[in-house]
Amino acid sequence: MKRFLLALNWQLFLLVAFLPLLILVGGLLVPSYYFSGATLFFAVPLAVVLSQVVLYGWLWSVGQGLYRQKGLQTYFSNKTFRWMVAVPVFIILLVLIFWLWGATILGMGKFSMANVLTGALLFVVPLELLFVVSKFYCLYFVARVLKTAELQRSAHFEDFSMEFVLLMVFPIGLWWIQPRVNRLADKK
Repeated sequence: MKRFLLALNWQLFLLVAFLPLLILVGGLLVPSYYFSGATLFFAVPLAVVLSQVVLYGWLWSVGQGLYRQKGLQTYFSNKTFRWMVAVPVFIILLVLIFWLWGATILGMGKFSMANVLTGALLFVVPLELLFVVSKFYCLYFVARVLKTAELQRSAHFEDFSMEFVLLMVFPIGLWWIQPRVNRLADKK
């Protein structure tokens, strides 16, 4: 947890954006005859999982670490955040499992559009809505923790709306947010 709090912004950017991009480009550049065209089926999930694990590890570190380190328990609770940060990770793992399962079915030649539409309507759409709600809550909570730790008072949305917007454009907003996290984590 401390590694994410004290990491430099360029280090996190490499892990969240650049390394997954290299994995995707590497998957595209491998000749299709080398792995029978299956490299993209493994490169895409690997890149997404790597990026999301670093993102949610960082969100957990900032949300939980700064919350405890700065004693923000007097201002608000973090019970909802602890559950909401686990939801996207669980959904990403489910999507990864379905991705690989779908690739297996496609490889066996038992793929039908009816199965895809049924799966999308029954599972993907509700999971995506839950994913979006939980991700926005995590970003909201981390922005609130950051601003409350800086102000040493309970921050309202007007106070941390800029941090929230910067977190929504995460790889780019990371360049402005992480130095502030470093300063707060260095102060004991």
